Amino acid sequence: MTIQWPGEWRETLAWVGGGVCLLMLCLAATFPYEALHKRIVAELNRATGMDIRVGNWTVGLPLGIEWRNVTLAKSDWTPIQLASLQADIGIIQAMGGGLGLDVMIHVGEGSPGGGLAKGTFTASSFSLAEPISITGRFQQVDLSKIVRPYVGHGMLNGHFSHRVERAHAADGTIKGEGTWKAEATDLTIDHIPVGNGRTLSLAFNQASAELVCKDSLCDVTGLKGEGPDGSFTGEGNITVQQPIQDSRLALTVTIVPGEGYASKANTSGLPPLPPGTPITVKIAGTLAQARIAL
Repeated sequence: MTIQWPGEWRETLAWVGGGVCLLMLCLAATFPYEALHKRIVAELNRATGMDIRVGNWTVGLPLGIEWRNVTLAKSDWTPIQLASLQADIGIIQAMGGGLGLDVMIHVGEGSPGGGLAKGTFTASSFSLAEPISITGRFQQVDLSKIVRPYVGHGMLNGHFSHRVERAHAADGTIKGEGTWKAEATDLTIDHIPVGNGRTLSLAFNQASAELVCKDSLCDVTGLKGEGPDGSFTGEGNITVQQPIQDSRLALTVTIVPGEGYASKANTSGLPPLPPGTPITVKIAGTLAQARIAL
């Protein structure tokens, strides 16, 4: 069945469509992109405690900002390089005074189907005031590019959802809740201290973990992995603080060595352990200066 619109309706719809298009063009032309660019970079610097440098940025259409050659640097960290970060601005939220961003981060070039993180960020106002919510996922992100030097190799996949109702900069406390789930494949953990300046490297085919956060405390559940060097399970919590690298770790991990562990232990001068003998590892300190002890 074909709907026949009366002539006056067609004319009305044409005017409405034209008006909407004109409004979008005006909003795109007058939107304060530079102010938003500076505000986002400043807020990320504050939240992460890093020096975030943007090689260049451009305006996307109809409403968007794209950063290229982004460097996340800190004095005691190896700089993290991001190929690009694109943020598309939600028109409806912008018209209502709020802020909504659809974000896509490419960790490296040349991997259109992987090496990226996608998410949606919303805030109650352009000034990034709380409440703030984020949802998204990771897809084939190379952990060796962002968690160095402790991860030599590993591909990360996962998804997350978090809402911050209120954050106090003075004492670093956070009011909100969220869930983060992640799985890594072909994971190699390097620089595990074993005493006398010696370190050990362990390989796992897969590993997974989940964070369930309530206010500033995140419980670590489902922490496990297995591979040629054995298997591990763990539990504990992370106390989130601002900046994020000051968040405190309290984790206990039990490693059960496998066949591959024996040859590595001999090379590192460690005493041989029969396969299946558990080793308890404590991880404490902050994200920026984690301490690993057997």
